[in-house]
Amino acid sequence: MCNKINDVVFDNNLYFYTILKILVQCKFTDSQLICFQSLLNKIKNNGSDRLNLNNQLSSYRDTLRSNTKKSNYDELTSLIERNSAMWFYVVNVGIELLLFKDLILAEAKAYTNAKQQMLEKIDKLSIEYDTKNLSLPYGQRVLSSLLCFALTNIERESEFLLTSSNQRIKSVHQLVLQLANAYHINCNNMFLLIVSESVNQSIRSTAGSSYEERVEATLRPIADDLLSHLHDENIQAMEYDFIFTIKGKKVGVSAKRTLRERYKQNHENVANLNVDAVFLITLGTDLNQDKINSILQKDKYYIIVASEIYNTSEFMQQNTRILSSEDLTRKTLEEVLSKW
Repeated sequence: MCNKINDVVFDNNLYFYTILKILVQCKFTDSQLICFQSLLNKIKNNGSDRLNLNNQLSSYRDTLRSNTKKSNYDELTSLIERNSAMWFYVVNVGIELLLFKDLILAEAKAYTNAKQQMLEKIDKLSIEYDTKNLSLPYGQRVLSSLLCFALTNIERESEFLLTSSNQRIKSVHQLVLQLANAYHINCNNMFLLIVSESVNQSIRSTAGSSYEERVEATLRPIADDLLSHLHDENIQAMEYDFIFTIKGKKVGVSAKRTLRERYKQNHENVANLNVDAVFLITLGTDLNQDKINSILQKDKYYIIVASEIYNTSEFMQQNTRILSSEDLTRKTLEEVLSKW
């Protein structure tokens, strides 16, 4: 493998990445990839002339139903003009790697799902949950990167979570090694670019829950009724993330992971609002005594903070209008709301 980055190394790696990218855009099923790979091996072994080569590549194109697939396929086969021998080799290795891509994504997603299930035992509004929840996407990226490394690194023995895949990986290692020696292509980095793009899409679709979603998940089982994203009926400028009802008492909720300067906004007197109380639910990491005093100067305003913050603050524990997230239960809320 060449360690010097010159024009040839750059062009060859760009060529490999481009082919990988187009193969992904083709959205071939595994069976289509395997059939295409078999056709390429047959053409290569038979030493077909250029006319016969074009005919056979066109025959496979005719099996594709989607016009988009056909267009991407045309783009892929047009790259053969640069170097047919290299094209066959690069496409073959690209197909082998893409056949492992879904496995890598599944492994990384399984990791995230397992970690997510472990979080269900933790207070959703705690700092511990918040920290671990934020790290889930990072863990998915790191694991996918390690699996790509295990698959493509030419100096490393296979280390896949699914041991049944190891024999197949050994053959991929040989192809990757030959490609690196022949064309100075860094398969690991180029393939990781492709996998990372797919991982990012997966993360966006299955991202760890936002703070607001976690507040909703906490309130829904204990409230008689829960509505989201509403303006106060009396003062439209007052917006709530949620309004929940317990035994006829209505509470407006502002759910913010951190308050920053928002604690100064829309502090209307509850007497003028269409709710019986206002709860500010936050981690509490940026709260200080001045902010708390500013918020609680209005009657029937309450603050709920993460248990870790509450348990280390004597000032908070002494204030009856500050609650720990651990105490956000039906029983506690009934006691609070019964006072007025």
